[in-house]
Amino acid sequence: MQSDSSSRFLMANADLRGYLLQLNETYADSLSATDYPLPIRILLGEFLAAAALLSETIKFKGRLLLQVKGLEKITLLAAEASSERSLRCVARFQDLSDGDAPDFEALLGDGTLVVTIEPEHGERYQSLVPLTAPNLAQCLEFYFGQSDQLGTQIMLHSDGETATGFLLQQLPAQLETDKTKRADQWQHFSILAGTLTHAEQIALSEAALLKRLFVEDAVELFPPKALRFACTCSRTRMANALIALGEAELQSLLAEQTELTLNCEFCGAQYELDGEAIAAEARGDRPAH
Repeated sequence: MQSDSSSRFLMANADLRGYLLQLNETYADSLSATDYPLPIRILLGEFLAAAALLSETIKFKGRLLLQVKGLEKITLLAAEASSERSLRCVARFQDLSDGDAPDFEALLGDGTLVVTIEPEHGERYQSLVPLTAPNLAQCLEFYFGQSDQLGTQIMLHSDGETATGFLLQQLPAQLETDKTKRADQWQHFSILAGTLTHAEQIALSEAALLKRLFVEDAVELFPPKALRFACTCSRTRMANALIALGEAELQSLLAEQTELTLNCEFCGAQYELDGEAIAAEARGDRPAH
């Protein structure tokens, strides 16, 4: 497959769509701000691929965020995808090293996945997904089953350097309206898709991979679209985060240090803000120099 890209496909004779993606440089760039241990790198790779896949399934302009927080060893794990196909991720953790297993159930099984969709215009939408399945892919399949009530099959894999994702999903009935036949059709295609391996997704082209999976079925493959790392942090966002603390707490911080230094956990960018700069950013202008 083409690196750092997502490809959409449609079954010509069935109400089904799908997406294939592979992350390499985007994956590395998303992790570059922090020296994460291998289990965190692997989990973040799956979350990045999942966020990219989910954002492809909805028509919106904005961002989609997958987030788990408040657990014992992983206090935060999050990945974000924008409608412009930019990705970023972050994690906070303790007592983990490269030698630890990236065990999804052990590390995240007591948590809840928060799926947040933030359109540029309109209200934010949030769903809670229990992490009761053995892996993230199966948890997201449950999410789609509850929200869309359409068959959805997801496969995610990462090894710390390459992340891949595959999604196959039923569409509303058009070509086939008989419920029994639709169910049989979905079973047929999901069984075939289930034979896909991570190695194949890396080694084969999109066309060759779909031909291998669905050799007897016509598939329409669309050109790949590039995925990239990009961070949306800014001085204004950092200033607004400080303002959100409240007047009393902010003034207390500024009394201790006249200039506050904030680091973006997603990309490592550093911002230095004093009281004048914070007020100016809140007004939408810049302090005089």
